[in-house]
Amino acid sequence: MLAVAIGLVTVGVPPLLLPRDQDPPAARSSPSAVASPSASVAASPAVDSPAPSPGAPPCGTGGSSRPSCSVYGAAVGTGWTVQSTGVKVVTNGVVPGTDQVALRVEPKEKAASVALVAAGPVTATRLTFRVYGGRVHGTVLRVTVSATTAPSGAAPVVLTAPVDVWTPFDLDLRELAPGQPVRRIDLVVATDMLPNAYRFFVDDLQLR
Repeated sequence: MLAVAIGLVTVGVPPLLLPRDQDPPAARSSPSAVASPSASVAASPAVDSPAPSPGAPPCGTGGSSRPSCSVYGAAVGTGWTVQSTGVKVVTNGVVPGTDQVALRVEPKEKAASVALVAAGPVTATRLTFRVYGGRVHGTVLRVTVSATTAPSGAAPVVLTAPVDVWTPFDLDLRELAPGQPVRRIDLVVATDMLPNAYRFFVDDLQLR
């Protein structure tokens, strides 16, 4: 009888101990199994959200219907038109003493400006171009950009181009039009600052 009782205890103990030994590993593995999916789900939006912007070019290329990044470069860019007030504009004017063709602007009135308007919005962060200043006094321009086809009401950037030399300009669109696409670029001749405004040239006007 005594031997049988001991045998029963010996047989009954191992099944009771084994589950307790296995419980801690199972408990430790279960949080990590739950954490893994949550980490992967959290990472997915971070990877997916920036993807569309690198994949979408800022403006049209080739046969695209979007306006081109080249607003003017020896000719008016695809998807862009030139509008003017109080000036004569020659889209293929020859720069004096060279065979180079550029956008020639001849102020005729006090309210003198040139606008380049896109057929659709263009996403870009910089606007670069060159100005060949007017003879005698050079050229002073007020530059603004707008997200619509109407002129911007924001404060302009004032640029000065010396007499008869090319001066490059590089404007940060994040300051001129924060968070907005570009639809219109205005170059207003500051005739109040420089009354005797002569012809000047604009070239290599690019959105980047």
